Amino acid sequence: MSLPSLRRRLILTLSGAGMLLLIIISLLMLVAEDKMEELSLRHWLEAEVTRYSDDWLRLGPAAAAPSPRQFSSYWTEAGRLPKWLKPYQTPGFFEHQLGKEDKHFLVTRHPSGDGLLYLVFNDDADDYLDPYEDRLHLATRLIGLTLLLACIGFGIWLVRHITGPLQRLQHRVAHLTPDQADFEPDAPWQELRDIELALLAGKQEVSAVFAREQEFSRFASHELRTPNMVIQGSAALLGKVTDLPAPAARATLRIRAAADEMALLTETFLLLGRKEAVERPLQQVTPLIRQELARLAPLLQRETLDIRLHLDEESEVNAPLSLLAIALGNLLKNALSYAEGHIEIELCGPVLTISNPTAAAPDQILGYGCGLTIIQRICEKLGWQIETRLEEGVFSARLVMITTDLTEA
Repeated sequence: MSLPSLRRRLILTLSGAGMLLLIIISLLMLVAEDKMEELSLRHWLEAEVTRYSDDWLRLGPAAAAPSPRQFSSYWTEAGRLPKWLKPYQTPGFFEHQLGKEDKHFLVTRHPSGDGLLYLVFNDDADDYLDPYEDRLHLATRLIGLTLLLACIGFGIWLVRHITGPLQRLQHRVAHLTPDQADFEPDAPWQELRDIELALLAGKQEVSAVFAREQEFSRFASHELRTPNMVIQGSAALLGKVTDLPAPAARATLRIRAAADEMALLTETFLLLGRKEAVERPLQQVTPLIRQELARLAPLLQRETLDIRLHLDEESEVNAPLSLLAIALGNLLKNALSYAEGHIEIELCGPVLTISNPTAAAPDQILGYGCGLTIIQRICEKLGWQIETRLEEGVFSARLVMITTDLTEA
């Protein structure tokens, strides 16, 4: 499953935050500009109405009207009120869109006390702030662009500052194998330093377990050789005695067979415990299968089984004899132990398929001693593949004896 990249997520987040900051600043500048324009126009209108009211109190109807160059004034009592102004019947400052022109005007009580006075800016008289607004827009764009570039630069620095130690930690995690040397924790932050220390402690513990496992396999295999040779020699001497009772003779044969199997297992464990690559001489597979079936013949005495063989006599694989024999023997022993009725054994080139009906539970089949576990270890050592499945009461195992990586130990 592909997960999102932290670097890409940080870049997108910081870029989005920078764009959002730029938009917010631009909106704030527009709102501030609009409010400043409203306050300026309203103050001008109120100042002109105050002057006109003062003149009316002194001169009455002879008072000079507001400047006709800047304003148009209407008195409801004079009967010259334009149609678009009639809806505004309460005092206050208003804005009205008249065609393409934006009208700003003030409605107030007439100084005479009768009716309302409307003071309206003429044409574009209320656009005297436009040059200042253009300069303000330019300044806003420059400030916003500067902030955006600063955010991008800061974001790039922050992404590198955060992801740099994480990438170094990721690289170290990919090389946390027992054969790699321990790294020196050098994360710049305490949280990452704690993760590095935990990874290093885990690597050391795994390396110690791995070393103990290899040493145990090697030591146990070496130490088992001596008593096994004694058992084999003693069994051989007993086999030369001609007057042994029948039970003793059968016991001697079982001892020799068990000793031979122990020797084969000892050699197998020694090979599995090696780090270096093992020699892989060419082996004939069909004779080994027949040999293992003959060795496992006592398992057939419990009931009659129909063994259906389809063997490729020309099949050859490159493998140590002990590993190949153990793999084939464990697969056949597993099948003979749980088969019901018949067993299908098919060898086609380097691919061996064994299938048999069974009434056993899946956990019982897959858990026969350590057989399948040993086979899996052999496959890991040689680069082979083992596939097992249980479908509709038929258990099948497929062993592909083809090395996927000849350099694999």
